Amino acid sequence: MSFSFQGDIQASKSMMNRALLLKSFEPGLEIIGNSFCDDVRHMKSAIVSFLKKEPIDCGEAGTVLRFMALRVSREPGTWRLRGHSRLFARPQQELVFLLSQLGVSCELLPGEIVIQSDGWKKPLVPVRVNREQSSQFASALLLSSWNLPFELQFEMKAGVSEGYWQMTIDMAEQSGLQVISSDHFWKVPANQSLRIHKMVMEPDYSSVFAIATAGALAGKAVIQNMTSTSLQPDYVFLNLFKKMGIPFDLNGGTLTVEKTEMPRPIDTSLKNSPDLFPVLSVLCAFAKGKSNLTGAPHLLHKESNRILKTAELLKLAGFHAASREDGLEIHGQGLGFRPASIQYHPDQDHRMAMAAGLLRLKGYSVEIQDPQVVNKSFPEFWSILEGKS
Repeated sequence: MSFSFQGDIQASKSMMNRALLLKSFEPGLEIIGNSFCDDVRHMKSAIVSFLKKEPIDCGEAGTVLRFMALRVSREPGTWRLRGHSRLFARPQQELVFLLSQLGVSCELLPGEIVIQSDGWKKPLVPVRVNREQSSQFASALLLSSWNLPFELQFEMKAGVSEGYWQMTIDMAEQSGLQVISSDHFWKVPANQSLRIHKMVMEPDYSSVFAIATAGALAGKAVIQNMTSTSLQPDYVFLNLFKKMGIPFDLNGGTLTVEKTEMPRPIDTSLKNSPDLFPVLSVLCAFAKGKSNLTGAPHLLHKESNRILKTAELLKLAGFHAASREDGLEIHGQGLGFRPASIQYHPDQDHRMAMAAGLLRLKGYSVEIQDPQVVNKSFPEFWSILEGKS
């Protein structure tokens, strides 16, 4: 199957959700760019529900639940945040611990969080933040620290998804928030307000990576409106392409990637860019030799257990993949591998569905249960992959 695409990719959902939370503090903030994925749609509706003091539907979006839990707790009242059972099966207990340190009551129930708040109270000691499973709790705290009547101090050790935490810091500081750090301690001075009126969104580079990989596997991808640098950790995919010998040209904001006959295997850590893992694993399966993708034990706590689900996908397709607690060892078989017919259940995980879809470009007959799960992050994916965009 030959693949060809030329066009734009929607705005980063990670940047959009952070910008929308900032906009809830300063309604005059203009956001340049947009995304129509489910996560951003839920964030937009969550903020509307918050302003109306209504229950908030978070869908399956962990970012929305964690960001909005901290946001609503800034305002007095009883707040209810609801969502899919799968969302509440993911680690959320840190919200209870985090909010309790700010004088806020938070009860975690099946399918719902109930928050009772009189606004944040000044802690007597620095707030402790756990980043062992997700950086979103720390991001939620920082993004909701505008206009505080007291200096906020918090402490945390290095954790997972450092790139997304750094994105939060960068966006907050660009918006005018002073953030002071020393070792494991952080301070946000009191009485700070947004000092910008416009924020420009970048393309979603995890989505760009999926389409660029489609070009490398089966044809050509020409992606426009690229940036020369990025706040997003997934921008590292260009360095991964270099290591794998996948030629590309980034010139004047246009990225061109063409079919690569024999990608090289790779050893790399995805500690800071775990969202690349499923698609990169498929790409490695078509390299000639052994690849090691490591450094991402937090993949177990995504929408699915992505280590096991990726191993399952590759094994169904006939590749050898050995699971590790922090990633996969993949024995790529280059061009000499025969396509097969497989059925695959992505377990409600958008990135697993995209990874499975890329196998079709290499001649596989892949039946994917619930393919529309990609709407969570990239609703245009199937139309682009099938040449209908």
